[in-house]
Amino acid sequence: MGAATMISKRLITTGALTSIFLAKAWGSVFFTVDVGSLQDENGIALVDKGMLYLTSSGADGSFSLPTEGSITGAGDDSIVAAWDLSTEASTQGEYIVSSGKVAYDETWALGDDLAILWFPNLAVSNQSPAASEAYGFYRNTSFSGGGDVWELPEDGTLLHSLKFFTEGDNPLVESSDVPAILAAAGLGVGESAGSPTAPTTVATNEDNPGTIAFEWEGASALAGAYRIERKLAGGSDWTVLGTVEAGETSFDDPTVGRGKDYEYRLVAINGFDSVASSEASIQSLRSSLANIATRGVLKSGAEALILGFVIKGTGPIDILATAKGPELANVGITNFALDPTIALFPFGATAPDVENDDWGNTQLTEINDFVGRSFATDFTDQASKDAALAFSPEGTQLFTATVNDSGNADGVGLVEVFDATGTSRNGVAPNDAQNRLVNVATRGYVGTGDEVLIAGFIVDGQVDSKLLLRGLGPSIAGLTGLTVEDPTITLFRTDFTQPGFPQIEVATNDNWEDDVSKIDEIIAISGQVGAAVLDSGSKDSIVLIDAVPGLYSFVMSGVSDGTGIGLVEVFLAD
Repeated sequence: MGAATMISKRLITTGALTSIFLAKAWGSVFFTVDVGSLQDENGIALVDKGMLYLTSSGADGSFSLPTEGSITGAGDDSIVAAWDLSTEASTQGEYIVSSGKVAYDETWALGDDLAILWFPNLAVSNQSPAASEAYGFYRNTSFSGGGDVWELPEDGTLLHSLKFFTEGDNPLVESSDVPAILAAAGLGVGESAGSPTAPTTVATNEDNPGTIAFEWEGASALAGAYRIERKLAGGSDWTVLGTVEAGETSFDDPTVGRGKDYEYRLVAINGFDSVASSEASIQSLRSSLANIATRGVLKSGAEALILGFVIKGTGPIDILATAKGPELANVGITNFALDPTIALFPFGATAPDVENDDWGNTQLTEINDFVGRSFATDFTDQASKDAALAFSPEGTQLFTATVNDSGNADGVGLVEVFDATGTSRNGVAPNDAQNRLVNVATRGYVGTGDEVLIAGFIVDGQVDSKLLLRGLGPSIAGLTGLTVEDPTITLFRTDFTQPGFPQIEVATNDNWEDDVSKIDEIIAISGQVGAAVLDSGSKDSIVLIDAVPGLYSFVMSGVSDGTGIGLVEVFLAD
């Protein structure tokens, strides 16, 4: 029966019933109970018959079902209000009843859970149920889809819409602000409706990036609704995502984080109990840094080009590192470094693990293999003076790549680090890679024209990645030589949909506190990725962005053509 056709009476407890249940000092709490289609165990609508009892769980926080001779059973439950359904007529067993002012009692308190007991065959004159008495029990403490919480409210509260219905062909349709299913229980003789059976979980998937679809099959007997819950793998706290009607078979979760290991479960609920399904596991999609690179002038001493990068994970990772000079002539750079060298140092080491001067002299097979599995471009000349090396570290580590020019010509060089393990280029999704690049920091000379400091990177995957990009000068003044006093950074993304693949400006920043709305998030993300929080008033630059997969570069220069040593950093925040 729909809401539009429902005809109800508002019943106010009076007389003897009031004196029984409201004998204490008056409070100012009112209850309104919206009662659905009341049917007996045979599905026959009951008209003008029976008792409703609003009960409190008491100090133990749980309910006891009725026993012979007791409305509230063997626990410490208390009756808050009661209604005699025979005092007024109804239509098809449907009622709306109101308590009037409810007296507080020493047996119940603010916040106690509430439930409703319905006895179709009891009356005011007979409040001692028999052993075989028919009853229904209703509560919604497990429901999260909206409507009023079934708890004893504060003094002065008008609590509406404690709503329930029995199982049947024509359940009560919800009003505009109350879900259709708050609680439901079948009516049995001498027994409760019982616990629902455990539902069967089918699958989780993320066919739509950023949204996990949770599906199930197998109807749960006696379920009034389903509650969908999620937790992080290995955690103990389940988060309620929502509640759906018992006939539903799927639920979409658009609130997932990137690269998280989640567990989902389905909880079948009714007025008596809740039963959970087995757990379904999934790792949400994530993107990765497939490449990190910096172009700058190859100087010596304190002005040398130094790139640091972090790999994070548990497994091995195939890394290709290159230092290019002569190859830059192919992209129009005329003042390129003549003979770059590259050396890789583990954090804190004084001697390199691997190093290279001319790439064609060593590791030729490995380098060509890693080039083919990464986003690196082929070297055009095996005899070139460019440098490259291949290595496969394992586990979370930090490396420093030092790039010099053995020709000492102060030419422009490009240092690059590529992930050849888990990229879309070699058919391995970033999620499947055990290890990945998460950070790059390059210290170098910030000049003008072709000698500005440029960092580049590739975001590879199907979902956005949150990136923290920094261009530092003043904050590193105590760590190195003459620094650029007022750096600015500008982020560009290559648009491969347009002719000529133009560079589209995405974001720019001069002083990191310019965007007041992002300061708190910048500080939080900085702590998350291990980046030192910058001083307030610093002229260093920061861009925080959700970057779509693609090819990026950001340029660090000095305001008013200022020059000096600078540090560019890229942090992957998820």
